Amino acid sequence: MRRSSRITRGAWPVADQTASTRDWTTIGLGALTAAIGLFCFAIGLGLVPVATARHGGDNAPGWIGFLIGLVFLAGGLAVILRGLARADDSSGELPATAPRWVAIIYWLLGLLIAAGLAATGTWVAIGSGTRHFVMWGPLGGPVGETVGRTAFGIGAIISWLIVAAMARATAKKIFSKN
Repeated sequence: MRRSSRITRGAWPVADQTASTRDWTTIGLGALTAAIGLFCFAIGLGLVPVATARHGGDNAPGWIGFLIGLVFLAGGLAVILRGLARADDSSGELPATAPRWVAIIYWLLGLLIAAGLAATGTWVAIGSGTRHFVMWGPLGGPVGETVGRTAFGIGAIISWLIVAAMARATAKKIFSKN
């Protein structure tokens, strides 16, 4: 009787018996990041009180806290998936032995992270309320609201272009025949 060279460790098949165990440090850091996301969720939902803004301005709306929490939670979950799948750091992809549904969740988490960051930057650029910006470096100091909002606006446009490219690439991966 011939034994298959493909074995199963845990829930996912591994190519050979020399494969390392799950990366518990990576999984732990992912869990910590996800917990930070849940804390931001709680802030966004008003379950955790926060200090008022230092400059006397308005605090961000609750949905921004929720959105930032979502970004951290998605990032933490993506890192946990990498640890569970025994992914190495040589590429941003999961190993080929990971189930397709896990890879799809991983790709969608990456897209969610990028969209959440782009939406946050967009809110800084065009959202209501006063903004206070400080520039660091040799010419550092406070800069005007218009300069800060313009910089965030340019960053938001670039971010949304990246999200669009990621969405296209993710759709190709999900709907490909492979």
